[in-house]
Amino acid sequence: MVEKGRFGNGIPYVRFGKGEITLLVFSGGPGNDLPSGFMLRMFTRGFKGLAKKYLIYMMTRKLGLPEGYTTRDMSEDYANVIRTEFNGCPADVNGVSYGGLIAQHLAADHPELIRRLVIAMAAYRVGKEGKELEMSYAELMSQGKIKDAFNTMFPIFNIGGIKKYLFKFFMWVFGSFIWKKPTNPLDLVVEAKAESNHDTKNRLAEIKVPTLVIAGEEDY
Repeated sequence: MVEKGRFGNGIPYVRFGKGEITLLVFSGGPGNDLPSGFMLRMFTRGFKGLAKKYLIYMMTRKLGLPEGYTTRDMSEDYANVIRTEFNGCPADVNGVSYGGLIAQHLAADHPELIRRLVIAMAAYRVGKEGKELEMSYAELMSQGKIKDAFNTMFPIFNIGGIKKYLFKFFMWVFGSFIWKKPTNPLDLVVEAKAESNHDTKNRLAEIKVPTLVIAGEEDY
C-alpha cells in the first residue's frame, strides 16, 4: 500500500513497504512535487525488493523555498524530520541525484542521525554543463514548458541511433502526461541555484558514517 503525506515541517513524502527498518530516500530534482501515476509506479517498482525489509519514505523538499535556500539548509529540514518524526533514531538514507547533494551535508553535520548512507548519481560539485542544463530545465518547467524542458535535458541521456529518435518522440508525445506543471514553479529555480552553488569537496572527509557511492561517471 502506498500512502502520501506531509511531515510537520512541510516535507512531503510517499510511504510504502512492510519492513521494520526505516529507509529514507531523498529524491532527485530540481522539483519538489511527489511522483504520481506512472512515475510513482516506476519508483515503487524500483524499490520492490527492499520493500519487504524496509519501511520506505521517499521525500522531496518543502514548498515555498525562500530565495537563497541552500542544499545545507535543505539538509537541516531532513535532520528535523528524523529528530521529530523518528525520535532521532538513526535511519538508513539513500540520496539520489539532487538528494545525494543534500545527504552529503546531512552526513557531515549529523552523523548521529544516519545508520548507513548510499549516495547515488551525485557528486560534490556540479560541472559547468550540468549547471547550465539544470537551470534551463528549471526555468522552462517553472514556465510550464514541459516538452521544451525535457528537450533541454536530453544531452544527459546516453542514447544513440534509432533509440535516440524514438526516445525524443516518446517524450514529445507523452512527456506532458508523465510530468506535470510544478505546484510551486519558483521552487525549481531556487533548487537549481542551490545545486549550482553546491560544493562539498572540503566536507567529504567529515563524512564518517558507512557510505556507498554508486553510479559515477563511468558507471552507466
